[in-house]
Amino acid sequence: MFKITYQVRTYCEMQQMGWQEWQQAMLSAKDIVKKYRQLLAKAKLLTDEAVRKTAKQAAAAVKRTLPGACFQAADFAESTGDDPKKKYNYGKKGRWRDMRYAYLSGLVVIDVDHCGNPRELFARLKQEHDLKALGILLVYVSASEDGMKIVFKADPDYPHNLICQQWHMAERLGILQWVDDACKDSTRLSFLTSPDDVLYCDEKELFNH
Repeated sequence: MFKITYQVRTYCEMQQMGWQEWQQAMLSAKDIVKKYRQLLAKAKLLTDEAVRKTAKQAAAAVKRTLPGACFQAADFAESTGDDPKKKYNYGKKGRWRDMRYAYLSGLVVIDVDHCGNPRELFARLKQEHDLKALGILLVYVSASEDGMKIVFKADPDYPHNLICQQWHMAERLGILQWVDDACKDSTRLSFLTSPDDVLYCDEKELFNH
């Protein structure tokens, strides 16, 4: 249904995974996300703007080593890299993570950002909504701990309009003010975090388990 990639320089080393492999990926992320959060927390305490910026960049570099899931694209057609700035694939054929050649998976991701305490927000959502009835398959705390990812099944009447799908679901959940619309790109990578950060998972639907 979707692809997961372990972070590599090209972001293109894709492999299909199931529930067991997903658990392994999350476990591999546990120490990395812990280190990232520690570095980020220390950076936020710094008062010198230049020093704080450098510290945040160091934290971001750690974040980029996390495994990531490309939930909204099931696969990519073979293409030739045509961006001279991307030296790793320029002029080369491959299944590059390029929106022009993406096959949609039927899943949509809402990136809930800067919402305060995502665990408290999720508790409210779970109380107010039937997540399964809404087609929500996965909810987990983001790497920054300041937001969460919500993965759900696309409305079959509007399968190609990801941003409208996100906004419609967010409006139903009452979280529209925290939506990062960058996920309108079907190739958007969602960094995985630790198993402890998973707030909800319908593994049978998500992994055909």
